[in-house]
Amino acid sequence: MFPVKQTKEIISTSLALEVVSDLPLDGEEKGAPTLLEEISLPPLEGITIDGILKAGDTLYESLIREGISAAEILDLQDKIKSVVDFNYIPAGSKYSLKYDPTGTLKEFTYEPTPFDVFHISLPLPNSDLKDLKVVKEDIPKEIVQIEGTIKSSLYESMIECADAPQLAIQMAEIFAWEIDFLTECREGDAFKILVEKQYKGDFYRWGNILAAQYEGELLSKHDAVLFEDPSGNIDYYTKEGKSLRKAFLKAPLNYKYISSYFSNNRLHPILRIWRPHLAIDYAAPSGTPISTIGDGTVIYKGWNDGYGNYIKIRHPNNYETGYGHLSRFASGLKNGQKVKQGEIIGYVGATGLATGPHLDFSISENGKKVDFLKLKLPAASSINSQYITQFNEVKNKLLGALENREELDLNLGL
Repeated sequence: MFPVKQTKEIISTSLALEVVSDLPLDGEEKGAPTLLEEISLPPLEGITIDGILKAGDTLYESLIREGISAAEILDLQDKIKSVVDFNYIPAGSKYSLKYDPTGTLKEFTYEPTPFDVFHISLPLPNSDLKDLKVVKEDIPKEIVQIEGTIKSSLYESMIECADAPQLAIQMAEIFAWEIDFLTECREGDAFKILVEKQYKGDFYRWGNILAAQYEGELLSKHDAVLFEDPSGNIDYYTKEGKSLRKAFLKAPLNYKYISSYFSNNRLHPILRIWRPHLAIDYAAPSGTPISTIGDGTVIYKGWNDGYGNYIKIRHPNNYETGYGHLSRFASGLKNGQKVKQGEIIGYVGATGLATGPHLDFSISENGKKVDFLKLKLPAASSINSQYITQFNEVKNKLLGALENREELDLNLGL
């Protein structure tokens, strides 16, 4: 059904059609056109309702003000929940609802930013939700090359070159396992990037860095290429096709300091006995988020004696990690759940035998606990051998354009 405030216009159109159909027709003279033939009525069209989410408002409240019933809003929410979370829509988001002439809602358009416009075609009533179709509007873009020389820091140099501090952050994340940009940058180091620049009217924003190079006094030359394989896996790789990511993060949280190191003989602060401490204690404020250092499966979540609230995760290649003394677990976390690297699993606390808030973190390799700070971190997966030809094609185009300033074709499958 149409929203209440919109029905009057449709009813008026229907009445007009009925009046026309009741008029006498002068069809006695040969070839005389009827009144219906003389009057050309436009086809019935549905209506479109447009809105903008105000600060402090919810989409539900906004739609209610537009005259849409609560039942219809809840039905819409259920249909598109896999695409749009009604509870987390930023203020200023635009939306529109398109109805057909019968009053059936056919399309919901969601625009959280000028560059992100989603057209969601809704399935017919009582049909399979698999029929939901989502199309994101194409945004005009070009590929831009930016290069510069370090004067004081990557951050300041990127601002000087492109007024784009976010690109410095992107680049630092790409090379996070290869370069420490806080300590290893030197004046005179050089960098180059190829990056997408997206336009919409007078607005623009930076997209993905497609390729990057960094060469410095303390560092050899580093290359990065963004590649998405046919299976949908996307990552940054070296020229040889090795992932620039490591299988594990350097630390599972942002910590203040390490309060206790891995040791085979440590005086326990509470029990006052000497015994092994086969873990790292990271001191941090209570409530600090804790992340899994790598992809894996939760194999234990619960109370574990002196470790208090405890989580154990199994990772590929026979690694396991343990996280102890948590104040609480992440909402919804359960045994058997798959988790991704960097995903929050719990929060720092002092449960169990602990003198203060910290994380007791341990890692086992092939069933034996090892010193995480001395562990040579394994690399994440390299390019699948069946996709190496496609990777080399993309790599040669990107690095060729980066090194020789060649014109680059946008059609790279990225």
